[in-house]
Amino acid sequence: MMTLILIVIVIATIAYFVLVNKNEHQTPSLPSRNEIRYPTIDESQLNDDLSSAVGIDYRNLRNFLAVKDFKSAEKETQSLFLKFFFIDRDRLDPDPERPKSIPCTDICTIDRLWVKYSEGLFGISVQNDIWSDIFWNFYLEEQKFAIREKIEKSDNELRQAASLNSWPKFNDTVGWKSDRNYIYQGLAPKGHLPVLYSPHSMRCYSAMTALFDRFRRCLE
Repeated sequence: MMTLILIVIVIATIAYFVLVNKNEHQTPSLPSRNEIRYPTIDESQLNDDLSSAVGIDYRNLRNFLAVKDFKSAEKETQSLFLKFFFIDRDRLDPDPERPKSIPCTDICTIDRLWVKYSEGLFGISVQNDIWSDIFWNFYLEEQKFAIREKIEKSDNELRQAASLNSWPKFNDTVGWKSDRNYIYQGLAPKGHLPVLYSPHSMRCYSAMTALFDRFRRCLE
């Protein structure tokens, strides 16, 4: 009888250690790459104007930004741009005419939320200010050169030359070093987010410029 009890104890002990060892080395299940986890937040404590002229619900975008989840906020912004304004972040040949159809109410709501919750670090208006400063500096340089060297250039030619020179500096200023390597933290350069067009192609530059133009028109 004593022998049988010892055998049972030994078997139980071995089974216990096997189970413990299995649990220690088991990899916890991870959510799928495409799973979106919306933050739980007390919206009654937030006082934001979420106006939309076309019925867009901006609560998810606001909530992502409120908890500083800038990566999810950017994906949400890109999704809204694609769904409602047919602007695709991943297209290499975007239509520069698309931004002209964005209602002023919506582009201002999106920008206002980004600026507020990034404490002025990110947003369309932030990017526009950076672009405008760089562009006009190059424009004036081109204009002065043309006057000094007595070269006749139209305003359109001056703008084209200034634009070509501006984009590389703009990319460098906002930290767009490569097409996929972005920073989703407060350590990012000013104007780094959101990335609404894939940079590094003239077609995308034209579309992004059109977006900035649309934003400025909405502020008039």
